[in-house]
Amino acid sequence: MTTPDPTRTPQAPLRRARRAFVLVALVLPVLIVAVSALVLGSWLPSFRADVTIHWGIEGADGFGPASTYLWLLLGIGLGIPILLTVTTLVAVGAHWGSTARFLGAVSAGMSAFAGVICLGSLAIQRDLAPSADVPGIAGVMGLAFAALIAVGALAWFVQPRVRSIAGAPLEPRHDVPVADRERVVWVGSTTMPTGALVFLVLVLLGLVALAAGMAVAGIPLAWVSGLVALVVGLAVAATTSFRVRVTPDGIDARAVIGWPRKTIPVAEIVSARAVHISPFGEFGGWGWRLAPDGRSGIVMRQGPAIEVHRRDHGPFVITIDGAEEAAALLQAYVDRSAGQTPSEGTGRAAR
Repeated sequence: MTTPDPTRTPQAPLRRARRAFVLVALVLPVLIVAVSALVLGSWLPSFRADVTIHWGIEGADGFGPASTYLWLLLGIGLGIPILLTVTTLVAVGAHWGSTARFLGAVSAGMSAFAGVICLGSLAIQRDLAPSADVPGIAGVMGLAFAALIAVGALAWFVQPRVRSIAGAPLEPRHDVPVADRERVVWVGSTTMPTGALVFLVLVLLGLVALAAGMAVAGIPLAWVSGLVALVVGLAVAATTSFRVRVTPDGIDARAVIGWPRKTIPVAEIVSARAVHISPFGEFGGWGWRLAPDGRSGIVMRQGPAIEVHRRDHGPFVITIDGAEEAAALLQAYVDRSAGQTPSEGTGRAAR
């Protein structure tokens, strides 16, 4: 006999939600892009010279063949929806909820945005005299964002609402008896999966190499590339690994460089428990995240996590190995602070 997994969406609503998601996230973008491409293709013969493909603060400042807009339409209007659809179906799996519904709406909205941008940019340049100034693109941008919001909202509402199911509580392994004046400390670390770290490091190395190459070649504004590489390097250091401590004062999590940091005093904690987390299904990704259901946290990987329920804020989650022990020790301190008998839990602590 198979025990149901309480973290998974029931099969019937899951099938309905996935069907609706595929329709709005993939089928609708294909239709929008197909119609837009047909219209755009019928316009291309009328543009014999280069057209404006970029506008700056001063107006038109970039030029290229009109067919550029066809590739932009395919890349933005179809490429992004395909990427979001595949990623969502694979990463969310059976842990369906508001995150997947939102990504379906984004996919549909992006296809409408791309269609309006590409067609609108060409439309304002049709039948212009060779010496005429190209109009500004502000109106087209406004229409494009309006289309993104309208189509995205429609895609959101046509999908069924499936309640996000929080991770299942994990069973404790050992008791953590803590005497009144005893001080027990639990220390652990949480890091992004190796594959994600390797990818981020390769991106960072590529940016460093680009900045160095530009500097050696004497290219103007090479410092901009160096600044981007520095910012990305700091972001990687600040978001890929955290050190977590549970003490009688509460729980503290800080990045390896000391910031960002999250400290929750024991007086603000209602309860703590260990749960199983699906990062993409519940939080829409990895890193310091905010979930649609009001939870927030440091979500590095799928698996065990400490879930801290606070008095005046939503729950805070930290994915980490040994979450059962850490949560049990934290709950013991919460009980002791409230004058209760420490609750039974688990512990891997350093005395």
